Amino acid sequence: MTINVNNQEKTISENSSLTSLLEQLSIAKDGIAIAINNEVVTKKEWSQTLIKVSDNITIIQATQGG
Repeated sequence: MTINVNNQEKTISENSSLTSLLEQLSIAKDGIAIAINNEVVTKKEWSQTLIKVSDNITIIQATQGG
């Protein structure tokens, strides 16, 4: 199925959770936040949250700097 991740179309497996999305995209789980359709999803909900067709997902990576 096709979804939007950080304004880029991605094709992922049907019935994917947020956790499996990160695995499919080779994104580390540490230091990130995820929102689906502008609603933040807590890390403990990632494995139970299933992605739907045409969802708009934002993944934000924490960075260090000064």
